[in-house]
Amino acid sequence: MQPSDTAYPRFKSRPSPAELERFYTPTQEEQAYGALAARAPTTRLGFLLLLKSFQRLGYFVVSSQIPQVIVEHIASAIGRRIDPEDLRRYDGSQARRKHLATVRKFLDVKPFAAAGQALLREVVNDAAMTKEDVADIVNVGIEMLVRSRYELPAFDTLVRQARAARAAANHTLYGQVHGALGKAGEVFLDALFVVGDNPQRVSPWNDLKHDPVKPTVHGMRELLARFEQLSGLSRHNALLKSVPLIKVSQWALEGNALDAASMADLAASKRYAVTLAVLHNRLGVVTDDLCTIFCKQMSRVSHGAAEALQQYLVDNQAKTDEILRRYASLDAVLKSAEPSQAQLLAVRQTIASRPDLCEFSRLHAEYGGKNECRFMAPVFANRRSELLRILSALQFVSTSQDASFERALTFMLAQRGRSVEWIVLQSTAAAGLSLPDLGWVPEKWWKLITGMAQRETPTRLHRRQFEACVCAQMVRELKSGDMCVVGANEYADFRDELVPLDECARTREVYGQEVGLPVQENAFVQHVRGLLEVAARKADDSYPENPFFSIIEGRAKLGRPAKAPSPEGFALLDQALTGKLDALGLSLLDVLADTSQWIGWDRHLGPLSGHQGKLKEEARRKILTTFAYGTGLGPTQTARNIADISARQISFVDQRQASTEKLEAAITDTINGYNQFQLPRYWGDTRRAAADGTQWNLYENNLLSERHIRYGGHGGIAYYHVSDAYIALFSHFIPCGVWEAIYILDGLSKNASDVQPDILHGDTQAQSAPVYALAFLLGIKLMPRIRNWKDLKWFRPTPQDTYEHIDTLFTREAIDWDLIACHLPDMLQVAQSIRAGRISPSTVLRKLGTASRKNKLYFAFRELGRVVRTTFLLDYIGDEDLRGIIQAAQNKCEGFNNFAQWAYFGADTITRNVRDDQLKIIKYNHLVSNLVIFHNCHTITQALKELQTDGMKLTPELLAVLSPYRTHHLNRFGLYEMKERHPLPVDYGVGFET
Repeated sequence: MQPSDTAYPRFKSRPSPAELERFYTPTQEEQAYGALAARAPTTRLGFLLLLKSFQRLGYFVVSSQIPQVIVEHIASAIGRRIDPEDLRRYDGSQARRKHLATVRKFLDVKPFAAAGQALLREVVNDAAMTKEDVADIVNVGIEMLVRSRYELPAFDTLVRQARAARAAANHTLYGQVHGALGKAGEVFLDALFVVGDNPQRVSPWNDLKHDPVKPTVHGMRELLARFEQLSGLSRHNALLKSVPLIKVSQWALEGNALDAASMADLAASKRYAVTLAVLHNRLGVVTDDLCTIFCKQMSRVSHGAAEALQQYLVDNQAKTDEILRRYASLDAVLKSAEPSQAQLLAVRQTIASRPDLCEFSRLHAEYGGKNECRFMAPVFANRRSELLRILSALQFVSTSQDASFERALTFMLAQRGRSVEWIVLQSTAAAGLSLPDLGWVPEKWWKLITGMAQRETPTRLHRRQFEACVCAQMVRELKSGDMCVVGANEYADFRDELVPLDECARTREVYGQEVGLPVQENAFVQHVRGLLEVAARKADDSYPENPFFSIIEGRAKLGRPAKAPSPEGFALLDQALTGKLDALGLSLLDVLADTSQWIGWDRHLGPLSGHQGKLKEEARRKILTTFAYGTGLGPTQTARNIADISARQISFVDQRQASTEKLEAAITDTINGYNQFQLPRYWGDTRRAAADGTQWNLYENNLLSERHIRYGGHGGIAYYHVSDAYIALFSHFIPCGVWEAIYILDGLSKNASDVQPDILHGDTQAQSAPVYALAFLLGIKLMPRIRNWKDLKWFRPTPQDTYEHIDTLFTREAIDWDLIACHLPDMLQVAQSIRAGRISPSTVLRKLGTASRKNKLYFAFRELGRVVRTTFLLDYIGDEDLRGIIQAAQNKCEGFNNFAQWAYFGADTITRNVRDDQLKIIKYNHLVSNLVIFHNCHTITQALKELQTDGMKLTPELLAVLSPYRTHHLNRFGLYEMKERHPLPVDYGVGFET
């Protein structure tokens, strides 16, 4: 662990002038105190270096450990000359030892002695009971020591104390669980690790961790069996209620990486605690999977019904045509002034001759010609048994006061065993069952369920149609969050994760200052209304002078500007740069080895338990593991091509030392290192990022895999957030069928790097009205490239607002400002909870993506989103530079997609069928891609310096069109050799001149 992983204070390598002035300029009082404490000029300079560095760090350092720029600044502030030899002698002098006590007295700080050690021990012991990450425990200790005015000890002292406290806390919790388990519980859990007589020769432990297969009817049966198995095995899970959730999650992470033999080798108390944590985790996962597979199957029912409807209409097209022909002939008869008896007889004959047409017309009139619900019951019947078993197995709870659908679900399940076609409600009431409130039933289902044309109190229900209707409605209830599932993770009640409203009210003003928004209802409405009004007036006034935007016959048209030519001399520069990079003769393994020494990204890979790693050739194995999984070669092919490494050694590091969190930490280090280069400053604005997805092929037999209409084939979407300076900030793996906008804000909320953009670009799928609203409340400017922008609704501030040139863009609808004001505290509660890390944006947006009569918050977010989106669209049509920036940012994101796929050359499909492993593959590839970008930036910087030394003139315009997405100089194929490398220190380009 490094100090940079914690809040342990340290010097910046390159402090800004403002930071030097603020933190390191001695005050008059400090200079006067220094004159009393040290009379000699060099001694006085040493004293002030001691004082100012301690103020910043909280611990003492010698002058040689202080960056030279800080020493020079302090010396200049007091008008002293720097003599390195004098400072070196001061560091070892008796005067400095006396000055330590003087500085402590001046700053009222106590030395880290016995009392400080006792306080640290007490604090970290308490923190270790509720925290698992050593860095978090260290941070708590640092905070308490600073608050108590203690000098900070050496970093290693803090780490050792935190590790010891965590080990003791875990040992206590293990014993607590073990003590409550009892002998019978031990025997019950130990049976999981015994290999029985099954042909596969695997233990129940290995079996219960498998992911579900393809979401078919057979898959539902298998998943239900897995749920029943885990429910039975989880009888002792109540013992974990007193254990902090973070501990349970960590134990589950460790247990999921261990096979039965490794679990059996653990100490008994730890084995039982870890086993219960894994069972708890897997039960939550399977509960979510049951909900997901239920929704997928009902989606297939809906698609099947829609196909049956289309086939029905095709099959009856001749009847439709005949009805229209006969209707035309009847119309001619009825238009005559006085139809004769023969004509009326002919009308009667026309109708009576085709009774099938009469029946067809009656059904069409009663149920609607385009009502697919008529055809849902036969498709539903093929999977009815398993779907109803899922609804019976899970516990559903309404998230609002309206529990009518929850009662209808209970009623439906109580009737599932009956064989009658119609349920007579009077008889069910006599049997003691409460009658369901059917106010939630959609209009197109009413006739099918009740047999009644009008919405009156029904006397009976069609059982099969009622079952299909309840299941179809359950999908909407789950997606909108109106129903939650007890014991689930993804389908739990997300409101439980929100910061309480009273706490939000106390911190609302501070939050508003952080994101730059007023938080009082009237002030907020006035602010956003003003933004919309100003944007509309500006777009209307600038319309005559806008050469790219026009409205012709009511249709908006936006022209494309000509592509900017490459700057003069770029071809020559590119050719020279290509030659210098090709001469390096690099392979991907060389890149990983060099960056390992430069930024130490591999230090984040280590035992999942948090203990120190004990592998031989540790760095080499971590590099080869990252190479194997990040390139798609896999452990077997990598071991075949590289000497002195086995596939088992590679997979061991992956299973026991790599997790998505550890890979994200390595990615963060890479981004922070890249951010120190000077060259990316010419390439883009780090305040901006773009989001885009690309398909990765998967096998069909898992819940994540879906067939993508646009790409073809089965797979998932790797969704990346890429900085405008080319480096990828975050990656996620999502199903093909979801709207990508749900996940667009996750990349910024989970990004822990130094690059923190607040302007986000995307494509058409990266936006919706609720997404605009949530981004706005989080202080993020969402500026996507929208393909069908002209077809979106543009909303007026008020119905009375009209515009001379662009009035046809707007609908007659205006914004409901009262709705926004009414629900502003609730919307801010969601935003504050996301900012506090209590809940992810995607969790909220999944619930806000479906309109629901009970989900009032959805309508409030949608209304605010309409304001923000309309404001953006008005800016978009009037600002040519903004459109160019958005296009360029999106091109960079698409370029990274291709770059990441280039790095994953070893396979065209992610062959692992476990979802956690699939996400790890994306993270491995993300890490490898970022490391190549980092290395490219370093080598390009060196090459440019050499070209500049050779006399080539470099300009900002030339540098701006370069890119780190260069691959021509890197060897992907052929002989793989892990060579011992000794690269020169990384060149960040300091002093680079243009």
